[in-house]
Amino acid sequence: MINLKNRVIFFQIKDVKTKLIKLVQTAMYHFEKKEKLLIQVLDEASLNYVDELLWKVPIEGFLPHVVSEKQVDDFIVITKLQENLNKSPYLFNLSQEIIDLDTSYKIIYDFDDYTSPKKQEKSKKRFEVYRQAGLKIESN
Repeated sequence: MINLKNRVIFFQIKDVKTKLIKLVQTAMYHFEKKEKLLIQVLDEASLNYVDELLWKVPIEGFLPHVVSEKQVDDFIVITKLQENLNKSPYLFNLSQEIIDLDTSYKIIYDFDDYTSPKKQEKSKKRFEVYRQAGLKIESN
């Protein structure tokens, strides 16, 4: 049974630059609409990279956000934890891992990543988990 309330948007990525653009565009979209977004990363290096990226891009300014491992009320939160720390209905899964689907995310953003064979394989596995969970899947 497909759960039309909850969906996954897979961004097809063939290079790193496109990956960064999609991440920043998605974060800006939700920030401008005053909607909370949780960005989940795999490790400390990824956490620092995304943190730096959002302070530098867009060029006209920066995107206010926090890095956290505890409950916060900020619009954009970056974390390594598999917890919805800002009670966001939107999740950007950058962890390359399968996330806990027992949540109330309306939209999960993820990458259909063709930048390496290993990343492509992990993308396919996550796609299958999302499909089996009954989430509506869209490619973008």
